[in-house]
Amino acid sequence: MKILVSYFLIFIFFLPCFCIAQKHDTLSVIKINASKPNTVVLSSTPIQILNTTNPYLTNSVSVADAVKHFAGVNVKDYGGIGGLKTIDVRSLGATHTGFLYDGIAISSAQAGLIDFGKFSLDNVYQIELQNSGPSEILSTARAFSYSSLLVLKTKLAAEKIFTENRLDVKMQKGSFGYVTPSLFIQKKINEICTASIGAMYRSAAGDYPFKSYEINKARQRRTNSDIKDYRVEADVAWSLKNESKINFKSYLHDSKRELPGAIVFFNTSGNQRLNDREFFLQASWKKKLSKMGEFLISTKYQKDKTYYLDPSYPNNLGRLENEFHLQELYFSTVYAYNISKVFKVSFSADVINNRLNRTDIFAKDFPKPNRISLLNNLAFKYKRKQVEFTGNLLVTNINEKVTLGIEAKKITAFSESIALIFQPIKKLPLRSRFFYKHIFRAPTFNELYYTNFGNTNLRPEYADQYNIGLAFEKNRFYFLDKFSITSDVYYNYIKDKILAVPRANLFQWSAQNIGKTSIKGLDFALHIHVKEWKKLLVKTDLAYTFQQAQDVTKQASPLYKTQLPYTPKQSGSATIGLQYKKASVNYNLLFSTLRYRNGDPIFENLLQPWSSTDFSFSYNLREKYPAQYKIIFELNNIFNKQYEIIKFYPMPLINYRLTLQLSLKNKTKSI
Repeated sequence: MKILVSYFLIFIFFLPCFCIAQKHDTLSVIKINASKPNTVVLSSTPIQILNTTNPYLTNSVSVADAVKHFAGVNVKDYGGIGGLKTIDVRSLGATHTGFLYDGIAISSAQAGLIDFGKFSLDNVYQIELQNSGPSEILSTARAFSYSSLLVLKTKLAAEKIFTENRLDVKMQKGSFGYVTPSLFIQKKINEICTASIGAMYRSAAGDYPFKSYEINKARQRRTNSDIKDYRVEADVAWSLKNESKINFKSYLHDSKRELPGAIVFFNTSGNQRLNDREFFLQASWKKKLSKMGEFLISTKYQKDKTYYLDPSYPNNLGRLENEFHLQELYFSTVYAYNISKVFKVSFSADVINNRLNRTDIFAKDFPKPNRISLLNNLAFKYKRKQVEFTGNLLVTNINEKVTLGIEAKKITAFSESIALIFQPIKKLPLRSRFFYKHIFRAPTFNELYYTNFGNTNLRPEYADQYNIGLAFEKNRFYFLDKFSITSDVYYNYIKDKILAVPRANLFQWSAQNIGKTSIKGLDFALHIHVKEWKKLLVKTDLAYTFQQAQDVTKQASPLYKTQLPYTPKQSGSATIGLQYKKASVNYNLLFSTLRYRNGDPIFENLLQPWSSTDFSFSYNLREKYPAQYKIIFELNNIFNKQYEIIKFYPMPLINYRLTLQLSLKNKTKSI
């Protein structure tokens, strides 16, 4: 462990020195930027993409708001800007979705899931949802260890704007006390180095109105949903000779918020508080050794602090207090080799160390788990003009130590996947694709060690994924500038699903491997871009999901073959966007059919179907280079409908957001 720490410190502190030393060997050359083919239809596994040209991304507050428009994604939203927001892809569970931020995973060994509501989009250039795993084999072993990946790329990571000096200033004001100023600065330091820094502050009272559940639907207000948080993020990127690139990122996010409770028994609020602080440093070095080989080295240090307080918890002290400190140290190396023009292989090895400590007054018997994970992955890609065949084999070893009590069992697991895409007719841009993946996820620290809940005998969850799909894309097609359609049918099966079940009473629960889940689904996406006509542009996007996600644990159980909690059978989105000269209008619809919450499928646990319609208008006050001014007005839930995604957590009624944005750009010489 000491060797790993020492290597990490050496790598971080000597990285800039290495880059400076290379400067005298670097000559100015002409850089030719070529756009890559659209990976949405060329990838052997389903991929969905949002970038800054899409209003979903530019008009959303957080990552969770943007990915609601992806097919197959179920966002669990507990209401308001301060409410928890998690992402479930194809009903496999939130803990099966990986999150890559500029190529390196952000994770939580404690809870296993990420609150995507706390990740701002101010510095984000593109979001990708990759089913099965990464689309490139020059990826870390950790990236192959998830059932699906949500990939975020920041502005500096986008090569199209790498050589720009830019200043972006944004101010947002909205309903319920929402105020968010943000700043982004990017500067080309010299011929090989570009740096950027972004900062954001967000404040909201969150006291939105809703219709009462008890008092004849009288209007009431949330009173415990405020949030104050800030984010500071700094990036440095070096582009050296021989296609060598180094990226360094530092990130700090601090949040203080109240957690809105369920609206039950005339209770309109809660009094729980949650304070989060997340800090990490990460670096990566990608270099092409020759025409045949290239490597990628990545490293990261992450430190999270979580403080939770429930001053009304029914115990002897009359309160529940949790203060956790989670640390992660991560190192990865990948080497890819081109055996021939059509066949490529890669090998990656990752080391992950997670440590969890608890420091509140209830921490006397906490075991302080220390987990070391070793991941080794072998991947290959065979690609010709009309066919692509990929696959990988992942070997995972997990070992844990505790200072008190019984430690979890060692885990050694093998995971594999294969994927195929082919174009039957050369002149017809129609492609068929198939993938299979066998993967697992280890129990989290909370599931293993949490007081009166944990179970160190838990086994990993295992998931099998099958997918068959069609993808069609045609550019300049009659009166259309772009037409693409994708459709995927899939089947997922989970065994040894980890579920929380009551023990002696409703206040004492434990985690057990008792679950089995069968998921049959269909994802459909359609994108239509009409050719420009008299400076008028029209874009339409549709996404639809059908899922039959059933509990198949026990035939004698009343829940046997019932739909999984909070999983609608049908959901989707529809958007139409119009742009004329400097103005653009976007109309968006999100919908979901009925769902049941946890428990028996009875009327009391039923959640009614819901839909939400949003409208946005933007106008470029000035488009000429180098200064650009833009105003955006958004009106959300324009029909003022009362709905809930989680039972007894009402969502806001009609609300607005006004954005003023200034961008200053200064192009520099390409490198």
